[in-house]
Amino acid sequence: MTRTTAALAACASAFALLLAGCGDDSSTSSSPASSSTAKAAGNAAQVVDSTKAGTFVVSFKAAFPKLAQGRTDAQISDILSQTCTDRKAGKAEDAAVTALVGRLKNGSTEATKEEAQAIYAMAQMMCG
Repeated sequence: MTRTTAALAACASAFALLLAGCGDDSSTSSSPASSSTAKAAGNAAQVVDSTKAGTFVVSFKAAFPKLAQGRTDAQISDILSQTCTDRKAGKAEDAAVTALVGRLKNGSTEATKEEAQAIYAMAQMMCG
């Protein structure tokens, strides 16, 4: 139950960050993004834009630290990219979530069906 709550909180945070990024950026000052997040965002750029990919990476690391452990931002971004590709190809949600469970395996750590479902929901918001 704690993981599900954390996943829902991560989804809400990702959605809030996504909405915050939709506004007009007319201010002249901007804070530089971390280079690893920017690089990860660039890897998924062909499927999703860099802001959404970066948001996914940050949310994923916060909500699923055991699944993120030892992974680079680019590897986490690739999870989003592959999930968006599945979604755009018309893959059924159950099949996409099952494929996601395989992608999420991190050494001996495996994602639960609920975790994979929460990550799929996060990815859906980012895929647009």
